[in-house]
Amino acid sequence: MYKVIIILMVLIMNSCSTLENQTDPQVQHIVMCWLKPDASQTEFIQAVKGLKKIEEVQNVSIGTKLESVEPVADNSFDISFIITFKNNDDLKVYLYHPKHVEAVKTILKPALAKVVVYDFQEL
Repeated sequence: MYKVIIILMVLIMNSCSTLENQTDPQVQHIVMCWLKPDASQTEFIQAVKGLKKIEEVQNVSIGTKLESVEPVADNSFDISFIITFKNNDDLKVYLYHPKHVEAVKTILKPALAKVVVYDFQEL
């Protein structure tokens, strides 16, 4: 019985320290893109995928729209991507990172007719 109590105490203490060591909730950077008619979708997608090379970026997910039947859905965009960061500080570093700035300047911004960005922190 004594051993069981010790094991339970160790497990409880370990779970408490795990909760204390949790990092900030992840941050999602959602970008909705409307491309200019003459823009290269392939080049645009490759540039976005290249952002994975930035250290602060945890994940990049990119895709084209699905024609939704939901009446509230906006089916007008061409490409959307989501970039995941460990925290808001990493998002801030990313926004001014030379690789991001260069991709925006040379490929992304020139290809865009319109862009909408949503950033949120997970709960």
